[in-house]
Amino acid sequence: MKNAGTMRKNSVVLILCIIAGIFVSSCGLEEVIILTEPTVTDNNPLYSSDEPTNWWFGFKSAENGQPDEFIGTEVYYKIYSNYSDLTSQRNSITAVNSTTNQTAAATKMIETYTYKSLGLSIAPARKSTLIPKGSGNRSIVFRLKSYQNNTSSEDDKYTLEACFGIKNSAAYAYESYIPYRNGNSKSFDFFDYDDDDKNGTRDVEPVEGDDDYYYNSNFSEDNCYYVQMFAVGVGWITSTCTATYSLVLDLGSVPIRKGE
Repeated sequence: MKNAGTMRKNSVVLILCIIAGIFVSSCGLEEVIILTEPTVTDNNPLYSSDEPTNWWFGFKSAENGQPDEFIGTEVYYKIYSNYSDLTSQRNSITAVNSTTNQTAAATKMIETYTYKSLGLSIAPARKSTLIPKGSGNRSIVFRLKSYQNNTSSEDDKYTLEACFGIKNSAAYAYESYIPYRNGNSKSFDFFDYDDDDKNGTRDVEPVEGDDDYYYNSNFSEDNCYYVQMFAVGVGWITSTCTATYSLVLDLGSVPIRKGE
């Protein structure tokens, strides 16, 4: 009787294993795509800097050797009124930026802290800064707002003027667009430095409730905001219609102060 009971137990285990095997094979395993992240920064500014000529971002995309699912490189940002909040959330994102869970940092950045993809303005339309994959790694530079106008050459425009440039050959191609906030027609020139927003709707300060702004009534500095940036490689898995991400690259942060 004891042997018969053991045989029945073994039969049940075998049947369960077969059912589990059929279930797994019919559903398929989750597809894992490994993307290479942007890894080189040409300039890594800090919100505490007092020198406007340093308030630009520069990095290189990682495109060589990417899998077929790779579609390009995206830039994400978040606006803060308190730099302690910026530092805390940035550290939380970079703390999980590990190959043990490649998408953890991007997921925390986008879903937990609601970072938004940087927009670009090209009148009258706006477009995303997703940089479609090309034939090789490229240098990208951008500045969120101008501090002086018409004083820089076309190639080093990013040192003084709001712009977004991609180096496709020996020089940067800027076209005519500048960085804008995601999903609307608002710029990063919060205090209308160049006095060009006569309608008062484009160059305006962030307000509580904006989804790209982490509001804290305790401002670190009067009339000052801080913008943190990340870059990330983006992939698209057709079989599941879902996006996947590389590790993130911390691009740094800049202050936007009234009168500068």
